[in-house]
Amino acid sequence: MLAKKWHVLAAAVVVGSLLLSACAPKEVVKTVVVTSPPEVVTEVEEVEVTVPPEVIEITPTPGLGAGCTYNAYRMGWVMDYSDANNIVNEVFHPDSPFQYTFWDDDTFRDLVDQALVETDPDARAALWQQAENILVTDYAAVIPIFHYDRTALVNPDIEYEFPPFGQAHYMKWRLPEGRDTLRVRLGTEPPTLDINLATDTTSHAVLNQLMEAPYRYKGDGTIEPAGAESYEVSEDGTVYTVHLRQDATWSDGEPVVAQHYVDGVLRLLNPETAAEYAYVMYYISGAEAYNTGETDDPSTVGIRAVDDYTLEITLDKPQAFFDSILAFFTFYPVRLDVIEEYGDLWTEPGNFVGNGPYVLTEWAHEDHLVIEKNPNYHDADQVTIERVEYPIIVEDATALAAYERGELDVSGYPSEELPRILEEMPEHFVRLPYPGTYYIGLNTLRAPTDNLNFRKALASSIDKRAILDSVLNMPWRLDACGVIPPEIPGYQGCGEVGYQFDLDAAQQYLQAALDEMGIEDPGDIRLNLWFNRGNEDVIESVAEQWETNLGIKVYVVNMEWGAYLQTLDECNNP
Repeated sequence: MLAKKWHVLAAAVVVGSLLLSACAPKEVVKTVVVTSPPEVVTEVEEVEVTVPPEVIEITPTPGLGAGCTYNAYRMGWVMDYSDANNIVNEVFHPDSPFQYTFWDDDTFRDLVDQALVETDPDARAALWQQAENILVTDYAAVIPIFHYDRTALVNPDIEYEFPPFGQAHYMKWRLPEGRDTLRVRLGTEPPTLDINLATDTTSHAVLNQLMEAPYRYKGDGTIEPAGAESYEVSEDGTVYTVHLRQDATWSDGEPVVAQHYVDGVLRLLNPETAAEYAYVMYYISGAEAYNTGETDDPSTVGIRAVDDYTLEITLDKPQAFFDSILAFFTFYPVRLDVIEEYGDLWTEPGNFVGNGPYVLTEWAHEDHLVIEKNPNYHDADQVTIERVEYPIIVEDATALAAYERGELDVSGYPSEELPRILEEMPEHFVRLPYPGTYYIGLNTLRAPTDNLNFRKALASSIDKRAILDSVLNMPWRLDACGVIPPEIPGYQGCGEVGYQFDLDAAQQYLQAALDEMGIEDPGDIRLNLWFNRGNEDVIESVAEQWETNLGIKVYVVNMEWGAYLQTLDECNNP
């Protein structure tokens, strides 16, 4: 039982896309024998615990502010492209704005710097593995819980493909003979169809049909040409020359040219746009300086149209994974003339101009959207689905009922209905990789989680398999010990990185921590665990396991997503 009660995947449930320490001296490590509590121990195992270095003063800045009382926080990350850089570096680097553990390590920083310029894929993956081990094993700053997947109900008569990155491409789907309309449930109103402002899966489930980047993700996670024909990289790895299709046109018949891609990137980076995903393009020379206002000259950004069908991108330094970003939505082209003509209404039907296989024909806000085949698309002959209807159905139960009546082809479902679905209609249930990791971060500056052995005790005392099997009722999901997902090069399973469920080890780490902290009774330890709404089942299970397995008191704090992020960001930027 929790000492006191006060989850959510940040993204809205969307079915259109498949629903789904501070710097311290080097530590001295000793191997010691720690006996288990007096009740019945037949054998004593050796566990590596860490003897802390001389105590140093830590300035009360990030993580120690009066309102930043958390010791642990819940978070999740879904990969944008197929390289561990997207999570090991962009999320967990000590300087990342997306992590709130306040950890730091010079060796980790060096490994990241090496990985960013390593062009050999295997060598790069090995560097990411080393960095991951420092983060998750040596510092235990993060406790991975499970790796994400996506599930939905899909009409088994439909031929479909879902890439592990981005959203489904309906141009590749095939309906049964005699049908030309696909019906896909959206779980909420798309917040925006502005290509540079959309950050959520709902909006991109639609935009992915209306727009096209130079490349697109395939079902196996690799990329294939879309708006481009090919690309080449300079010998030093810093200049990408992209050769665009010369038969590509916008939905209004205008040719798609290289300047449109330049305009798309520069609009994304323009500080006035305030695009949340601008950071993805910081690998381009001058991009960060322009986006942060260090310069107001867009010509300093390393992207230019060599001619109408040649796009040149110059990076600050070699980034071996950059080709994967050519398929990301941050490379959508844009028509500035359309935005200038219609202003904020440029995303409405009749105004929106795209370069993808479909055009937006209806948007009854809060009710439905309709897209129809773009006759001007360069591969229009390959698009067999003429029309896609998106009814907006907020409640999962209502969506399931519509699906079972044959009114939807793709839908979500209430979790409590899963046993019946698997029993009565298993051929409709689809689960696919969705590279990402659900984790708990630990505040390494605030007691008691400033103690390394205590963090190891926390990591070793969570039965993640039980959470997946018995709490979430998702036995197909993979429990996580590292942050790199299994679909990403560099993945390490449990036993290779991090900590598995081991109560004996947890007790030994705990006793070592108690000795170091001068505490006799673990019941005197209070731990504050923060999370956002929608994650109650997982987080309360974690809290109960910590209380039961370690004998500590856990206080959970539940917030709405917006307030949760704002509060954590304020702790990160006092």
